[in-house]
Amino acid sequence: MKKFLTLVCALGLLNLHLSIAAEPLAPGLTGEYFDLGTDLDGFPTIPADKKPTLKRVDKNLNFRSTSMTFPDTKLQSHFAIRWTGKIRIPKDGKYTFFLESDDGSRLLLDGKQVVDNGGLHEMQVDSGTVELKAGDHDLKVDYFENENDGGAGCVLSWKADGLAKEVVPETALFH
Repeated sequence: MKKFLTLVCALGLLNLHLSIAAEPLAPGLTGEYFDLGTDLDGFPTIPADKKPTLKRVDKNLNFRSTSMTFPDTKLQSHFAIRWTGKIRIPKDGKYTFFLESDDGSRLLLDGKQVVDNGGLHEMQVDSGTVELKAGDHDLKVDYFENENDGGAGCVLSWKADGLAKEVVPETALFH
């Protein structure tokens, strides 16, 4: 009887795990916006217990440079944003990713840095190429803005064989 109960409990935990793992992904990336209130000269270290000023889902990263507040926020200077989620790669191959930002930005896929566009600068583009298998991959983009003298913006684009350079579409981004 004890073995039977152990087996029933194990199957129950397996079913719970499968139902959690089977939750469908929703479109867009989770954006955590942090008002840091102090000068930045590089990517900030955000304490694990710091709550974001704003948390929302962004359908894609297509925020062109603006001299006003960052789109749909009250943030203008001394802030950071962390976007996380999944990117759906349509087919195996080499993908080039582009991050255009003012100030710094970086892209990590499956925990590995692909693009580093760090530093204090006006809108500029940096890129990186990576070999990816079709399917979903973990994505993280870190972005920071120090002084909004000349603008603030962040745009994530891609290209691959058979895929012209374009802003990564909302149909490829999930959380």
